[in-house]
Amino acid sequence: MWWTLRFLLPIISQAWLERARIRFARRFARRSALIGIATARMFVDVTAIARNDISTGIQRVVRSLTTYLMTDPQGWDVVPVRYARTGFRLTPWPAADRADRPAMVPAPGDVFLGLDLSFDAIRRNRRVLRRLKREGTAFWFVVYDLLPFHTPQYFSAKVVVRFRWWLVATAQLANGYICISPHVADEMRALLATRFKLDESVDIRVIPMGFDMPLARAGCAAIDSQRRLAPSQPFVLAVGTVEPRKGYHLLLEAFQILWDDGWETRLVIVGASGWRTDALQRSIRDHAEFGTRLFWFTGLDDHDLTDLYDRAILLVAASYAEGFGLPVLEAIARSCPVLARDIPAFRAHAQYGLRYFPADADACQLSKSLVGAVKDAGGADTPPPAHQLTSWKDSARAVQAILKNDQNRRSSARRE
Repeated sequence: MWWTLRFLLPIISQAWLERARIRFARRFARRSALIGIATARMFVDVTAIARNDISTGIQRVVRSLTTYLMTDPQGWDVVPVRYARTGFRLTPWPAADRADRPAMVPAPGDVFLGLDLSFDAIRRNRRVLRRLKREGTAFWFVVYDLLPFHTPQYFSAKVVVRFRWWLVATAQLANGYICISPHVADEMRALLATRFKLDESVDIRVIPMGFDMPLARAGCAAIDSQRRLAPSQPFVLAVGTVEPRKGYHLLLEAFQILWDDGWETRLVIVGASGWRTDALQRSIRDHAEFGTRLFWFTGLDDHDLTDLYDRAILLVAASYAEGFGLPVLEAIARSCPVLARDIPAFRAHAQYGLRYFPADADACQLSKSLVGAVKDAGGADTPPPAHQLTSWKDSARAVQAILKNDQNRRSSARRE
C-alpha cells in the first residue's frame, strides 16, 4: 500500500488531494440537537490581534466588531478566544495574550466565529475543531479577500502557502463564510465550486463594512511637532500597509514627476510596514523629500488618523487589489475627497462621488489624475449624512443575524 501511495502522490494533483480531504472531513460532520441552550455562546477568534495589534485594516475590523459584539450581544454570550500552544483558549478583551487562560469548550449549539486571520491556528487544530463540529458546534469564517490565492505575486511564498492551507482547513469545517463585500463573496463562491467542488451546502453571506471615526485631537500636536508637518501645508494622504500591492512605488514616481515640476503639495503615508518591503521602505526613508514633502507615519491611533483625514486635501487609494478598501469610506465620512484606482473594491463606492484613475495607469497618468483631483477637490460633492453610512454597530448586527438564522435553520432541520 505504501509503495503504491509513493508512486501515485507525485502524479496526483494538489487540487485533487485538497478536494479529497475536504470531502472526507465534511462527510463525517453530523448534525447534533440544539437542546436546552438558553443563550448560545459565540466564540470569537482574536488570535492575531491578541498577540500583536499593529492596527492593520483587518485588525481594525477585528477590534471594532469584537467590541460591538460584546457591547450589544443581542442574546449571545460573546467569548473572545485565541490560539495558544495546543488549542483555543479564552482571552480577555481588550485583547491580552495570557497563556494560562481556560481552554475553549463549546457545547452543542455554540458557534465559532473565525473573525481574525488565524492561518496556522485553524490548520494545526483542525482535528479538534472537526470533532467539535460533529458534536454540534457551528463554524463560520470571515473572508476579507482572496488576494494571496488570486494574486500571489504580492505576497511572500510562505503567506501564499499558509493561506491555501487555511482555505482547505476552513472548507473542511465551515457551515458558512461571511464576506466583507459582494465581489469577495462572488470570488469565494467560485473558488468553492471550482477548486473544492463544494455545492450550496456551504453558505456565503455578505455584511456591510462599517466605521466609527473618533473626534480628532485639537491640532494633532504629536504629528506637527515630531514629524514637522505644519498645519498650513497642504497634503495628499495615502493610508494602508506599506507593501507593493498598495501601489506606493507608482505613487512615489507620480509625486516625483509633480515635485520636479514645482508642485509643493506634500504626500503623507500612514501604515505599518508589510512583507518583504525593505526596498520600498528605503525608497521612502532615503527619498530626498523625506521629512519635507514626503512623510510616513507608522504608529498613529484613530484620533490622529481622523485629524489627517480632516486636514488632507485628497485621499489617494492606489492599491492594485483590495477586498474592500476601508480608508476610502473613512475619508468620505470626514469629507475628504478620494482619488482611487479603478478596481472592483473601489468601484463599489462610486455612489459617494469618488474620482478614478485607470487600473493600468503609469506614473505620468497618475500624476495628471492627481493634479485634476486636487483642482476639483474644492468643489467636491457634500458627503452623505452620517446616518446613511454603515457603522460598526450595523456590521455587528449583520453578523449576529447571520449566525442566529443559521442556528435556527440547523435546529429546525434536526427536529425534522
